[in-house]
Amino acid sequence: MIGSSFIRRCLGATLTAALAFSAASGAVAKDWPTGPVQIIVSYSAGGGTDRQARLLAGPLEEVLGVPVTVQNLPGGGGQVAATAVLREPADEAVILATNEPDLSMGPLLKNAPYSRDDLTVVAVDVTDPRLLLVAKDSPYKTFDDFVKAAKENPGELTISASQGGAQELFAKWLVGELGLDVRIVGYPGGSKAANAMLGGHVTAALGDDFSRLNIRDQSHALLIAADGPSPRWPEAAVMAEVMPKYGVEVPTPDFLARFGIYAVQSAMKKDNPEHYKVLQDAILKAMNSETFLAAVKAKKLDDLSKRAAGEDFKASFDATAKAVAKAAK
Repeated sequence: MIGSSFIRRCLGATLTAALAFSAASGAVAKDWPTGPVQIIVSYSAGGGTDRQARLLAGPLEEVLGVPVTVQNLPGGGGQVAATAVLREPADEAVILATNEPDLSMGPLLKNAPYSRDDLTVVAVDVTDPRLLLVAKDSPYKTFDDFVKAAKENPGELTISASQGGAQELFAKWLVGELGLDVRIVGYPGGSKAANAMLGGHVTAALGDDFSRLNIRDQSHALLIAADGPSPRWPEAAVMAEVMPKYGVEVPTPDFLARFGIYAVQSAMKKDNPEHYKVLQDAILKAMNSETFLAAVKAKKLDDLSKRAAGEDFKASFDATAKAVAKAAK
């Protein structure tokens, strides 16, 4: 079992160094939190969520005046980290760094030992919308071309997707809502799914706006699930604009997009709202610090960087969760 003592043992050395840094910087601690802040990352070190959490840690430490440490607890599609956070005292300054829709999919689809309502999104960092891609030399130049071909050739077209997660779920939802006989082929990861499309093994690939920039010169986008056109893939039809003509109601414009989020125990917001507000305000202030904004600009994430309170996205996340639960029945 992973709990408080385990996390603290893992962080011991890091905390000592962070405390020394805090003292040297002359930061003044607020009434709360009085001790170190922990950010528990749901995924392995080096990934996008981990990099963003470590980028946030420095400015957040300056805002709060206490050490901020980052610990990776990957596994179970985010369940290991979420469970560890929920085992801490509800009023401890312990933050879960994870993604939506992964946070919702654990309880809804993967029998997580906790409810979706046990955690509250305190802040939203970045988003990466879903994208339907074809190879540059594909005969399908528009989303309408693809749909027409699928209807005229049932069972012949295929879409690759990262297996077992939101990508695959989105692909299944898309063809199901359109009533298309298109086979979804799962691959162990988005890169392999994209390579299958580039190699001609499948007709199209389900990917993500920013993450698939590595194949921008080799591919063409047919559809993007976002609240507007992408500057990286301007040729992609916007899902919320094109789907209604097929009689399909889109749950949200950015349905099943990947959102980098920070969450805390819901009990903190309920029982200690003033502490929740301190933590939320500090995170948002850190996200708008000079250091953080410079990194956003350097990564060319300006249009995908939300830096918003979790409450601003609650309706969207709830609508996505509702659609996911419906698809699971």
